[in-house]
Amino acid sequence: MGWFNRKKASKNNTSKPELSQKDSSSIRFHSIAVCHDAGFQPASSLPTINETKLRPDNEIAGRLHAIKALVLWLMVPSENLPDEKILNFINQNMLLDFMTEEEKEILDASRNDIELRNSIGWKFENAWPLAWYFGYDEPEISGQMITGEQMQEILIKHTCSLNALIGDWLPQQQTIQEEELLKKEDLFYCLHNSVRSAQLGGDTVPNGFDPIGNGGVIHERRHSLTWMLSSGTKWEDTDLST
Repeated sequence: MGWFNRKKASKNNTSKPELSQKDSSSIRFHSIAVCHDAGFQPASSLPTINETKLRPDNEIAGRLHAIKALVLWLMVPSENLPDEKILNFINQNMLLDFMTEEEKEILDASRNDIELRNSIGWKFENAWPLAWYFGYDEPEISGQMITGEQMQEILIKHTCSLNALIGDWLPQQQTIQEEELLKKEDLFYCLHNSVRSAQLGGDTVPNGFDPIGNGGVIHERRHSLTWMLSSGTKWEDTDLST
């Protein structure tokens, strides 16, 4: 994984010493134990964390709210939420900066596009770890998709309203400790390795776990976690190798 060799930094981007081998090994020991208890079998030769670079809070918030805008665009009828309200929210908070080119094209598509609406669920999985950073529940490892009720809770209680500015919302939020983010990312890295092995035919996931469907959930949640620790890297360029 490329990000294992990045410099670790605080939220104001002041450099910190890299993790010691002892710290890295302790995090990995915990990750492997959780995996085994849940029925996952990651490879024993995976590299441990050396250096990371935490992304600034405003970027994490920007990505979370960009997903919010995309979800509302496709999932809420225009008669209940006019286009202009969402587009104003996007423009005022410069959320296009936190969307991929493919995501920006969604805003040019019909809000009733069935294919896009059916695929937006993967953004729900991206949203969960980002919302967790700002105080929502810990992302689960079972591979079960987030429910509509959980996503509504994130959109209503763990993001700012469409009438507000993220810059005003952000100072009121308490974020998780960087160490907790490191631990969670390492856990999902190990889970993702188990999923990839299962997709290649290995017996590395719990009974009843679908390597494609449930594995996709692990993949998308891991994407957000790794992105948060990959400051300077675009969303679509996040290193998701295992």
